[in-house]
Amino acid sequence: MALKLTYFPIEAAAEKVRLALVMTDTPFEDVRVPFPEWPALKPTTKYGQMPFLTLDDGTEMFQSFALLKYVAKMYGDDSLYPQDPKKLYEVEETLGLSDDLARAWSPCLYVSFDHTQFGHPADWPGKDDTIKELREKFIEEKLPQYMKFLSDKIEASGSQFLCGENVTIADLVLLPQLRMFILGFADHVPTDCLEKYPVVTSWMSRMMEVPQIKEWYATPK
Repeated sequence: MALKLTYFPIEAAAEKVRLALVMTDTPFEDVRVPFPEWPALKPTTKYGQMPFLTLDDGTEMFQSFALLKYVAKMYGDDSLYPQDPKKLYEVEETLGLSDDLARAWSPCLYVSFDHTQFGHPADWPGKDDTIKELREKFIEEKLPQYMKFLSDKIEASGSQFLCGENVTIADLVLLPQLRMFILGFADHVPTDCLEKYPVVTSWMSRMMEVPQIKEWYATPK
């Protein structure tokens, strides 16, 4: 039985794991669960979450970053997730930057899913205007800050990728994270919002030319 990675039919939390499987040339079944089927599946999962990875022996593994590191270690060489402490630090520092960016964006995202968890009434007439305001403020104030951090990181690496001459899991995390901003899925986020940051967009272009990644995105899903 081949490995199976199960998630929604979107990139989001699973894409970094998919890319790790692709980069390690690991065959896997890319199971994409339609949103209407999730309520029935949810109670059967360990944490009520996806993605999860099903191994050859039927073992199910959860938590996307744990899956990412497992795949890199289990099926990859030393390049995706290095053993060397200094190289590993560079990767983990960059993952921390990615996490900071995700935290800064999260209010813009999650208030659109379930605004009641933020103390708003179920019937909230101001929801759409608030989402618009939050996202526009993020693009104007927070995104430039993080793109400066990331641009400095890329330039300091002195190489093609975030942490040196090889693709690492840090690259696999940040590529789909930034693609989210330009694919048109998020209302009030202009698809050209990254064009002000040429160091970042050039890195993204290099990533999209990595043969395994280029093939992955060229294949209809």
